[in-house]
Amino acid sequence: MDTKFPSAEEQELVKQYVLKRPLYRPPVTYKKVIIWILIVILVSITFSILFQKVLYALGFFIPKFIFYLLFYIIELLVLLKPFAITIIKLYQHYAPEEVRRRCLLKPTCSEYAILVIKKYGAIIGTFKTWRRLKYYCRGDVYYIDEP
Repeated sequence: MDTKFPSAEEQELVKQYVLKRPLYRPPVTYKKVIIWILIVILVSITFSILFQKVLYALGFFIPKFIFYLLFYIIELLVLLKPFAITIIKLYQHYAPEEVRRRCLLKPTCSEYAILVIKKYGAIIGTFKTWRRLKYYCRGDVYYIDEP
């Protein structure tokens, strides 16, 4: 984030945005997330067992423990990004309006988190979001902060 103090015009622009913006409530619910997680687990277990059997049939003898460890680590890295975005969308869906309107930044912290996770990935995006929340959130200055 740029550390230069915004002009009065920029302050007013962002203040009006913060006070009047419509709150987006994504159509994500706990029930949908639980169903999604269960489907991912079932597909993952099935696919890992089939993949291990195919490798064994092709003559690749990898110890089961190492195979499953590597398989699930790779799967975790692949699914981390959509999982992080889903958690943020749950927050956007269920957080009360008074909590969501506290953010003085444009885009809001949750919108920013989704943008940086999509742009930089789950690990770097989470770090950038944490840094923004720690150093810029809950201030008294309205900022425009595009990732």
